[in-house]
Amino acid sequence: MKGSTLHRSGLTREKMGVLASLTNADKKQTTRAQLNQYYKTAKAKELDLLWGGVQRGMQKVHNVTKTPQQKTPAVYLTIGFIAGALFMSCIFIIVSLATIAPRPEKSNPDVAVIGDTVAAVPAAETTLSKEKYIVKKGDTLNGIAIRFYGRYNEAKIKEIQTINNIKNPASLSIGQELIIPIER
Repeated sequence: MKGSTLHRSGLTREKMGVLASLTNADKKQTTRAQLNQYYKTAKAKELDLLWGGVQRGMQKVHNVTKTPQQKTPAVYLTIGFIAGALFMSCIFIIVSLATIAPRPEKSNPDVAVIGDTVAAVPAAETTLSKEKYIVKKGDTLNGIAIRFYGRYNEAKIKEIQTINNIKNPASLSIGQELIIPIER
């Protein structure tokens, strides 16, 4: 540049030196950028080839270890329902087989079988004794029958009612004396 131009632009020699060094730096950058571009393009081809091989290898591994398709919740619900039904059927069968026990034949002591004919045998006379019981707080006819006979027997309860002239089984009073028939 000419001196008059420098003077008009207001640039000093120092500023011009800085501008010149910046211009040289740009040229160096351009050279480096060109080298990097060449390096990137040359290496990019190699990397693309390598990456393609890696992807093919990963695809082979993925095909070998491929997981089955995910099942929907409806499939799990159906399987659970069927398994539950089978389990309950098995439990039902086991319980029903366990409760079936061979029942002994009930023989009637009043009948005797002789050959092909059936003859009636008179039953042995049973002796009835009567026991007295005094009603306590909380007693019922059902509870008294279970206490004396070991189980609930409606016929025995009716018998206790008739012997003691009880019309309403709920009308027992504390201290009332009952006669209980006992077979011996």
